[in-house]
Amino acid sequence: MNDQTINADHAGYADHTGADSAATALVISDIDGTLITSNHEVTEGTRRAASQLLERGIHLTLASSRPPRSIRPLAEALGLDAPFAAFNGGLIITADGKTMAASTLPPAVTARIKEIANDLDLDVWLYDEIDWWASQHTAFVEREEHTSGFCAVFEGYAEQLARPLHKLTVVGKPENVAVAEVRILGELGSEVSASRSKPRFLDVTSYGWHKGAVVGRMAEVFGTMPDRVAVIGDGPNDVVMFEQAGLSIAMGQAVDAVRERADVITTSNDDEGWAKGITKYVLQRRR
Repeated sequence: MNDQTINADHAGYADHTGADSAATALVISDIDGTLITSNHEVTEGTRRAASQLLERGIHLTLASSRPPRSIRPLAEALGLDAPFAAFNGGLIITADGKTMAASTLPPAVTARIKEIANDLDLDVWLYDEIDWWASQHTAFVEREEHTSGFCAVFEGYAEQLARPLHKLTVVGKPENVAVAEVRILGELGSEVSASRSKPRFLDVTSYGWHKGAVVGRMAEVFGTMPDRVAVIGDGPNDVVMFEQAGLSIAMGQAVDAVRERADVITTSNDDEGWAKGITKYVLQRRR
Protein backbone atom coordinates (compact mmCIF):
# COMPACT_ATOMS: atom_id res chain seq x y z
CA MET A 1 0.00 0.00 0.00
CA ASN A 2 1.22 3.49 -0.85
CA ASP A 3 0.03 6.46 1.23
CA GLN A 4 1.36 9.89 0.31
CA THR A 5 0.98 13.06 2.37
CA ILE A 6 0.07 16.04 0.24
CA ASN A 7 1.23 19.60 0.84
CA ALA A 8 -1.67 21.76 -0.28
CA ASP A 9 0.42 24.88 -0.98
CA HIS A 10 2.85 22.83 -3.01
CA ALA A 11 -0.02 21.24 -4.93
CA GLY A 12 -1.36 24.69 -5.75
CA TYR A 13 -4.83 24.23 -4.24
CA ALA A 14 -4.46 25.85 -0.80
CA ASP A 15 -7.49 27.78 0.42
CA HIS A 16 -6.63 31.46 0.12
CA THR A 17 -10.20 32.72 -0.20
CA GLY A 18 -10.13 34.59 3.11
CA ALA A 19 -13.69 33.38 3.73
CA ASP A 20 -15.40 33.21 7.10
CA SER A 21 -14.12 30.21 9.09
CA ALA A 22 -17.64 28.72 9.07
CA ALA A 23 -18.13 29.07 5.31
CA THR A 24 -17.87 26.12 2.93
CA ALA A 25 -14.49 26.09 1.18
CA LEU A 26 -14.77 22.74 -0.61
CA VAL A 27 -17.62 20.66 -2.03
CA ILE A 28 -17.09 16.92 -2.56
CA SER A 29 -19.70 15.31 -4.80
CA ASP A 30 -20.66 11.74 -5.47
CA ILE A 31 -21.43 11.02 -9.14
CA ASP A 32 -23.98 8.28 -9.86
CA GLY A 33 -27.41 9.17 -8.51
CA THR A 34 -26.07 12.56 -7.46
CA LEU A 35 -24.15 14.66 -9.97
CA ILE A 36 -25.75 12.99 -12.98
CA THR A 37 -29.31 12.03 -13.86
CA SER A 38 -30.64 8.51 -14.26
CA ASN A 39 -29.75 8.89 -17.94
CA HIS A 40 -26.13 9.65 -16.95
CA GLU A 41 -26.38 13.30 -18.01
CA VAL A 42 -24.98 16.48 -16.48
CA THR A 43 -27.79 19.04 -16.63
CA GLU A 44 -27.37 22.69 -17.53
CA GLY A 45 -28.50 23.58 -14.02
CA THR A 46 -25.70 21.48 -12.59
CA ARG A 47 -23.16 23.13 -14.90
CA ARG A 48 -24.32 26.58 -13.81
CA ALA A 49 -24.20 25.75 -10.10
CA ALA A 50 -20.72 24.24 -10.49
CA SER A 51 -19.55 27.35 -12.32
CA GLN A 52 -20.97 29.57 -9.57
CA LEU A 53 -19.07 27.60 -6.93
CA LEU A 54 -15.81 28.20 -8.74
CA GLU A 55 -16.63 31.88 -9.30
CA ARG A 56 -17.16 32.25 -5.53
CA GLY A 57 -13.78 30.67 -4.83
CA ILE A 58 -15.34 27.45 -3.50
CA HIS A 59 -13.46 24.37 -4.66
CA LEU A 60 -15.36 21.45 -6.21
CA THR A 61 -14.15 17.89 -6.58
CA LEU A 62 -15.63 14.45 -7.26
CA ALA A 63 -15.51 11.21 -5.26
CA SER A 64 -16.81 7.99 -6.74
CA SER A 65 -16.36 4.25 -6.90
CA ARG A 66 -15.72 4.78 -10.63
CA PRO A 67 -12.23 4.42 -12.13
CA PRO A 68 -10.35 7.57 -13.22
CA ARG A 69 -11.11 7.32 -16.93
CA SER A 70 -14.82 7.20 -16.12
CA ILE A 71 -14.64 10.29 -13.88
CA ARG A 72 -12.41 12.48 -16.03
CA PRO A 73 -15.01 13.28 -18.77
CA LEU A 74 -17.48 14.45 -16.12
CA ALA A 75 -14.84 16.64 -14.48
CA GLU A 76 -14.05 18.13 -17.87
CA ALA A 77 -17.76 18.77 -18.53
CA LEU A 78 -17.84 20.89 -15.36
CA GLY A 79 -14.61 22.70 -16.16
CA LEU A 80 -12.75 21.09 -13.26
CA ASP A 81 -8.99 20.67 -13.38
CA ALA A 82 -8.58 19.78 -9.69
CA PRO A 83 -7.68 16.36 -8.25
CA PHE A 84 -10.53 13.89 -7.72
CA ALA A 85 -11.02 10.65 -5.80
CA ALA A 86 -11.57 7.43 -7.74
CA PHE A 87 -12.31 3.96 -6.34
CA ASN A 88 -14.15 5.41 -3.29
CA GLY A 89 -10.95 7.24 -2.37
CA GLY A 90 -8.55 4.38 -3.07
CA LEU A 91 -6.86 6.63 -5.62
CA ILE A 92 -6.56 10.43 -5.59
CA ILE A 93 -5.39 11.61 -8.97
CA THR A 94 -5.05 14.88 -10.84
CA ALA A 95 -6.91 15.69 -14.03
CA ASP A 96 -3.73 15.10 -16.04
CA GLY A 97 -3.10 11.71 -14.46
CA LYS A 98 -0.63 12.43 -11.64
CA THR A 99 -1.21 10.18 -8.62
CA MET A 100 -1.35 12.16 -5.36
CA ALA A 101 -2.28 9.30 -3.01
CA ALA A 102 -3.05 5.66 -3.62
CA SER A 103 -3.57 2.24 -2.07
CA THR A 104 -3.59 -1.30 -3.41
CA LEU A 105 -4.88 -4.70 -2.33
CA PRO A 106 -2.29 -7.51 -2.18
CA PRO A 107 -2.84 -10.64 -4.31
CA ALA A 108 -3.42 -12.83 -1.24
CA VAL A 109 -6.39 -10.68 -0.21
CA THR A 110 -7.75 -10.71 -3.75
CA ALA A 111 -7.45 -14.51 -3.85
CA ARG A 112 -9.48 -14.93 -0.64
CA ILE A 113 -12.18 -12.54 -1.84
CA LYS A 114 -12.35 -14.47 -5.11
CA GLU A 115 -12.84 -17.72 -3.17
CA ILE A 116 -15.70 -16.22 -1.17
CA ALA A 117 -17.28 -14.85 -4.34
CA ASN A 118 -17.00 -18.20 -6.11
CA ASP A 119 -18.77 -19.89 -3.20
CA LEU A 120 -21.69 -17.49 -3.68
CA ASP A 121 -21.79 -17.59 -7.49
CA LEU A 122 -20.56 -14.00 -7.75
CA ASP A 123 -18.09 -12.40 -10.12
CA VAL A 124 -15.17 -10.22 -9.05
CA TRP A 125 -14.12 -7.30 -11.22
CA LEU A 126 -10.52 -6.13 -11.00
CA TYR A 127 -9.35 -2.53 -11.36
CA ASP A 128 -6.03 -0.81 -11.88
CA GLU A 129 -5.54 2.87 -12.76
CA ILE A 130 -6.55 2.34 -16.40
CA ASP A 131 -8.62 -0.80 -17.04
CA TRP A 132 -11.10 -3.19 -15.47
CA TRP A 133 -11.24 -6.94 -15.93
CA ALA A 134 -14.19 -9.33 -15.69
CA SER A 135 -14.00 -13.11 -15.77
CA GLN A 136 -17.07 -13.46 -18.00
CA HIS A 137 -19.51 -11.41 -20.05
CA THR A 138 -22.77 -10.91 -18.17
CA ALA A 139 -25.69 -8.50 -18.09
CA PHE A 140 -23.96 -6.79 -15.16
CA VAL A 141 -20.87 -6.20 -17.29
CA GLU A 142 -22.92 -4.85 -20.17
CA ARG A 143 -24.72 -2.43 -17.87
CA GLU A 144 -21.46 -1.26 -16.31
CA GLU A 145 -19.86 -0.69 -19.70
CA HIS A 146 -22.73 1.63 -20.53
CA THR A 147 -22.38 3.46 -17.22
CA SER A 148 -18.60 3.77 -17.20
CA GLY A 149 -18.22 4.57 -20.89
CA PHE A 150 -15.58 1.95 -21.67
CA CYS A 151 -15.41 -1.81 -22.07
CA ALA A 152 -14.24 -4.51 -19.71
CA VAL A 153 -11.17 -6.59 -20.53
CA PHE A 154 -11.53 -10.36 -20.39
CA GLU A 155 -8.17 -11.56 -21.69
CA GLY A 156 -5.55 -11.89 -18.98
CA TYR A 157 -8.00 -11.96 -16.06
CA ALA A 158 -6.11 -14.76 -14.30
CA GLU A 159 -2.83 -12.87 -14.63
CA GLN A 160 -4.37 -9.76 -13.06
CA LEU A 161 -5.28 -11.74 -9.95
CA ALA A 162 -1.56 -11.93 -9.17
CA ARG A 163 -1.09 -8.12 -9.28
CA PRO A 164 -1.71 -5.47 -6.62
CA LEU A 165 -5.02 -3.82 -7.54
CA HIS A 166 -6.68 -0.54 -6.57
CA LYS A 167 -10.21 -1.91 -6.25
CA LEU A 168 -12.27 -5.07 -6.50
CA THR A 169 -16.01 -5.13 -7.11
CA VAL A 170 -17.97 -8.21 -6.09
CA VAL A 171 -20.97 -8.40 -8.43
CA GLY A 172 -24.17 -10.38 -8.65
CA LYS A 173 -27.53 -11.02 -7.05
CA PRO A 174 -28.08 -8.52 -4.22
CA GLU A 175 -28.93 -11.20 -1.65
CA ASN A 176 -25.66 -13.02 -2.40
CA VAL A 177 -23.65 -9.79 -2.40
CA ALA A 178 -25.03 -9.02 1.06
CA VAL A 179 -23.74 -12.37 2.32
CA ALA A 180 -20.36 -11.74 0.67
CA GLU A 181 -20.10 -8.39 2.47
CA VAL A 182 -20.60 -10.03 5.86
CA ARG A 183 -18.08 -12.78 5.12
CA ILE A 184 -15.43 -10.49 3.65
CA LEU A 185 -15.60 -8.00 6.50
CA GLY A 186 -15.74 -10.84 9.02
CA GLU A 187 -12.57 -12.47 7.69
CA LEU A 188 -10.68 -9.51 6.27
CA GLY A 189 -12.06 -6.52 8.15
CA SER A 190 -8.61 -5.47 9.36
CA GLU A 191 -7.22 -5.49 5.80
CA VAL A 192 -10.00 -4.09 3.61
CA SER A 193 -12.74 -1.49 3.45
CA ALA A 194 -15.93 -2.69 1.77
CA SER A 195 -19.19 -0.91 0.98
CA ARG A 196 -22.11 -1.20 -1.41
CA SER A 197 -22.75 1.65 -3.82
CA LYS A 198 -25.71 -0.36 -5.14
CA PRO A 199 -27.29 -3.59 -3.84
CA ARG A 200 -25.59 -5.61 -6.60
CA PHE A 201 -22.10 -4.11 -6.13
CA LEU A 202 -19.69 -4.53 -3.22
CA ASP A 203 -16.63 -2.33 -3.70
CA VAL A 204 -13.49 -3.41 -1.86
CA THR A 205 -10.43 -1.24 -1.28
CA SER A 206 -7.51 -1.31 1.14
CA TYR A 207 -8.33 -0.74 4.80
CA GLY A 208 -8.89 2.93 5.62
CA TRP A 209 -9.31 3.95 1.97
CA HIS A 210 -13.00 4.73 1.70
CA LYS A 211 -15.26 7.72 1.10
CA GLY A 212 -15.17 8.80 4.73
CA ALA A 213 -11.38 9.17 4.53
CA VAL A 214 -11.78 11.17 1.31
CA VAL A 215 -13.06 14.15 3.32
CA GLY A 216 -9.87 14.51 5.34
CA ARG A 217 -7.56 13.73 2.44
CA MET A 218 -9.28 16.16 0.08
CA ALA A 219 -9.40 18.84 2.78
CA GLU A 220 -5.61 18.45 2.96
CA VAL A 221 -5.28 18.67 -0.82
CA PHE A 222 -7.27 21.91 -0.91
CA GLY A 223 -5.71 23.39 2.21
CA THR A 224 -8.84 23.56 4.35
CA MET A 225 -10.42 21.74 7.30
CA PRO A 226 -13.10 19.01 7.26
CA ASP A 227 -15.60 21.29 9.00
CA ARG A 228 -15.44 23.58 5.96
CA VAL A 229 -16.24 20.70 3.57
CA ALA A 230 -19.74 20.09 2.20
CA VAL A 231 -20.53 16.67 0.74
CA ILE A 232 -23.46 15.57 -1.41
CA GLY A 233 -24.47 12.00 -2.20
CA ASP A 234 -27.19 9.38 -2.40
CA GLY A 235 -25.74 5.97 -1.55
CA PRO A 236 -25.01 3.93 1.58
CA ASN A 237 -21.29 4.38 0.88
CA ASP A 238 -21.77 8.16 1.09
CA VAL A 239 -22.88 8.05 4.73
CA VAL A 240 -19.27 7.79 5.90
CA MET A 241 -18.64 11.07 4.04
CA PHE A 242 -21.62 12.62 5.83
CA GLU A 243 -20.08 11.71 9.19
CA GLN A 244 -16.80 13.50 8.47
CA ALA A 245 -17.90 16.70 6.72
CA GLY A 246 -19.14 20.00 8.09
CA LEU A 247 -22.27 19.85 5.93
CA SER A 248 -23.92 16.81 4.34
CA ILE A 249 -26.58 16.93 1.63
CA ALA A 250 -28.60 13.83 0.69
CA MET A 251 -30.33 13.45 -2.65
CA GLY A 252 -34.10 13.28 -2.56
CA GLN A 253 -34.35 9.78 -4.02
CA ALA A 254 -31.91 8.28 -1.51
CA VAL A 255 -33.23 5.57 0.79
CA ASP A 256 -34.38 6.60 4.27
CA ALA A 257 -31.26 5.16 5.92
CA VAL A 258 -29.14 7.61 3.90
CA ARG A 259 -31.47 10.59 4.14
CA GLU A 260 -31.68 10.26 7.91
CA ARG A 261 -27.90 10.59 8.26
CA ALA A 262 -27.63 13.85 6.29
CA ASP A 263 -27.88 17.39 7.62
CA VAL A 264 -30.21 18.46 4.81
CA ILE A 265 -32.05 16.89 1.87
CA THR A 266 -32.43 18.18 -1.67
CA THR A 267 -34.64 16.93 -4.50
CA SER A 268 -33.87 13.90 -6.68
CA ASN A 269 -31.11 13.65 -9.26
CA ASP A 270 -33.80 13.79 -11.97
CA ASP A 271 -35.27 16.99 -10.52
CA GLU A 272 -32.13 19.17 -10.54
CA GLY A 273 -31.37 17.97 -7.01
CA TRP A 274 -27.65 18.65 -7.29
CA ALA A 275 -28.07 22.23 -8.53
CA LYS A 276 -30.86 22.96 -6.04
CA GLY A 277 -28.93 21.53 -3.11
CA ILE A 278 -25.70 23.36 -3.92
CA THR A 279 -27.53 26.63 -4.54
CA LYS A 280 -29.66 26.52 -1.38
CA TYR A 281 -27.25 25.04 1.12
CA VAL A 282 -23.85 26.24 -0.11
CA LEU A 283 -24.16 29.26 -2.40
CA GLN A 284 -26.99 30.94 -0.48
CA ARG A 285 -26.01 29.88 3.01
CA ARG A 286 -23.14 30.85 5.27
CA ARG A 287 -22.96 28.27 8.01
